[in-house]
Amino acid sequence: MATPSEDQPKKELDQGSDTDHTTHPPATATSSSSCAGQARHPPSPPLNYPHYAISYAPVIGLPHPQAQHGYAPPPPPPPNNHGYPPNASNPYSYTQTASPLPPTYYDTTQSNATGNTGLIRCCLALLILFILASCLSTFMAWFILHPLVPIFRVEAFHVSNFNTTNPDFASNWEANVTVKNPNRKLTVYLNEIRSFMYYKEDYLASDFVDPLMLQIKEHDVLHVKLSANNLVEHEVGDWVVDDMVRDRNGGSLSFNFRLQVSSSFKSGTWWTREHILKVCCDNLNVQFVGATGNGMLPFGESRRCSVHV
Repeated sequence: MATPSEDQPKKELDQGSDTDHTTHPPATATSSSSCAGQARHPPSPPLNYPHYAISYAPVIGLPHPQAQHGYAPPPPPPPNNHGYPPNASNPYSYTQTASPLPPTYYDTTQSNATGNTGLIRCCLALLILFILASCLSTFMAWFILHPLVPIFRVEAFHVSNFNTTNPDFASNWEANVTVKNPNRKLTVYLNEIRSFMYYKEDYLASDFVDPLMLQIKEHDVLHVKLSANNLVEHEVGDWVVDDMVRDRNGGSLSFNFRLQVSSSFKSGTWWTREHILKVCCDNLNVQFVGATGNGMLPFGESRRCSVHV
């Protein structure tokens, strides 16, 4: 039988052999019971235990952290890029403190510009509404009242002192023009009247006529007088005088009598704007008596004039 002193070195040898073989599992209950007399410390894990299948390599350029207390360092956490490529370099440190926010700035210029724009738009809208209302009221009044232009008719036409023998042409014209207001709701005002006398399209003389007012369905007569004298007014060309002499020798001489009238219409407090009426009384054939310089439109032969607005 072996003595206790011989058995103990054998057991210590067995314990030393257990620590040398790193591939064996930790000591069994038999070996741990043999160390009951010593201080109880947790067994040191083997330093070269096999790594897990899933591992992460340390960051390049940084030294591998040293193992403490015999344990291998835990693997680094995976980068969290949220689907974006990682930023290779970050010029700012994570420990950099955030600078305070600048004070809030209110752009008063922009607000003033917005207010001015709104005021301009409002004024334009009011102006457009005023123009539309004016046009609409004028159109409705015109449609309801339906203004009609006056009717002009030459009742009598006389020529006197018609002289073509002297170097200076001279002649006098007189015309009685009847003017009728055909409107049933409007009063007609002939504010400014100017008369013209032509031979064909050649100007001979002109003059002004007194204004005239015509009540509803009323008519009146304009007395027009004109005279031509090369010493005072427009000089009539010699070729024009020669043509008039030729026509007079043929028995009749035709003149064109025209009026330019500035007119307006009124119904109560409603007024129309001024209209320019062009009245044309053309082809007034004058028959001269013998060799005298006097002639007239045949008696009873009146001539209606055309009116253009």
